[in-house]
Amino acid sequence: MRMNKAISIVTIFLSACATTANYEKTLNSWVGSNVDNLVSRWGPPQRSFMLSNGRQVLEYSRQRNIQIGGYTTITPKMAYHTGTIEIYRPGGTVEGNYTGTTTTYVQQTTPVQNIAFQCVTRFTVNSQGTVTSWVWEGNDCKARKPA
Repeated sequence: MRMNKAISIVTIFLSACATTANYEKTLNSWVGSNVDNLVSRWGPPQRSFMLSNGRQVLEYSRQRNIQIGGYTTITPKMAYHTGTIEIYRPGGTVEGNYTGTTTTYVQQTTPVQNIAFQCVTRFTVNSQGTVTSWVWEGNDCKARKPA
């Protein structure tokens, strides 16, 4: 349960204000633009493909990994004890009952989890060099609200 909460908190923190809707608004702003402007802003694509109809597809890809966990907590563990005790004294043995507690502290380390994030975006460009469409896929295709 703790691990699920930690993952949720990290995910919310990392994606604060960034949404896929905002990413799509950003991509829409490139439709109708010249491919040279796109490449000067986004950099050279990781891959490009020529289509049989003369169009070109430019592919941009990004990946990142986040590690969570691996932290240590110390948890108190209480044990209850009861029993009978004999005390030897000069003049005789005395018996008695006792109850008590002991506390030990146990270290617990959460396992490290790797979370992979990726986004692949493809722009289609016509033969005149104009961006005509886009498509994205992945779990990290998010952007903040465009300025």
